[in-house]
Amino acid sequence: MSIRVPAELTERDAEVLAPAAGLVYLPDDEPGITRVRRGKGFSYVDAFGKTVHGAERDRIEALAIPPAWVQVWISPDPRSYLQASGLDDAGRKQYRYHDDFLAFSEHRKFARLPYFGQALPIIRKVTQKAVDREPVGARDHAIAAAIRLIDTCLLRVGNHRSAANGHYGATTLTVEHVIDDDTVELEYAAKSGQTRTIVVEDDDMADILVDLADDADDELFWFEDGEGERRRATASDINEFIAEHAGPAFSAKDFRTWGGSKAALEARAEGDEVLEAVDAAAEELGNTRAVARNSYIHPQVIEAADEQVEAAWNSSRTSKWGDRADHALRKLLS
Repeated sequence: MSIRVPAELTERDAEVLAPAAGLVYLPDDEPGITRVRRGKGFSYVDAFGKTVHGAERDRIEALAIPPAWVQVWISPDPRSYLQASGLDDAGRKQYRYHDDFLAFSEHRKFARLPYFGQALPIIRKVTQKAVDREPVGARDHAIAAAIRLIDTCLLRVGNHRSAANGHYGATTLTVEHVIDDDTVELEYAAKSGQTRTIVVEDDDMADILVDLADDADDELFWFEDGEGERRRATASDINEFIAEHAGPAFSAKDFRTWGGSKAALEARAEGDEVLEAVDAAAEELGNTRAVARNSYIHPQVIEAADEQVEAAWNSSRTSKWGDRADHALRKLLS
């Protein structure tokens, strides 16, 4: 069962989104400004070979493009949705977007969150069915187990390139990251570079991880393909599974936004001030206070009056596919 989401919230084409945000669509395959090393600093040269000066140079400097970036492209239009791109010192493509485009993207993300709240019971039901019915080594078992870990522990989904640089998410965890004593803990380097230790308090989830680790070669979330070869469940596998069962509007990233908003709401319901609630979400996510507030907590959780928080919380109860905070957040955002 797919959740229907308004088309304007599911659009991913920058050519459509840029004008919707009041900006110009100008991608980095169009002629732009290049950066040239000059002694200890840089100069900037436009598509006609002229050096950029004055206000235009000030605009470029304000983008704070890291000195380590190479193959830097800079938009000649201050109203372009994409302001700069380049390769970092690890060879990864990086981007600098217009502030208005970032704000527009954040607005759309939070506007989709109530719909994700509707999709969450569907995803949880399907993943529970897959881990119960499919054996260790089956594709859907590995994918569903990874989604469940992302849901319960709010991990990023992970990708191979980040793992190669020592930063891990759910799909790139290995057996070495699982510490099994009296409880199951995950210890790994997160995107921030900080070492995170997560205690898996869900007993069923802990059992699933131990079963996967016992039979794994290296990757924790592994399965055998049709030819009997072992493969790692990837971010694409995860997002395709979510899209298949809940709709194409959602991805693994939505779990962290939901989880951050939920943690902040629960803290407010327990009497914390807004700043304390933000800190509770930041701790749950492994982020700074600023990142948690700006990127992971729905503005309505911050702005709601105490009476609204209390009403949503007092009228909510735990059910099979959601705890009290899940239900309270759905009510607050409805």
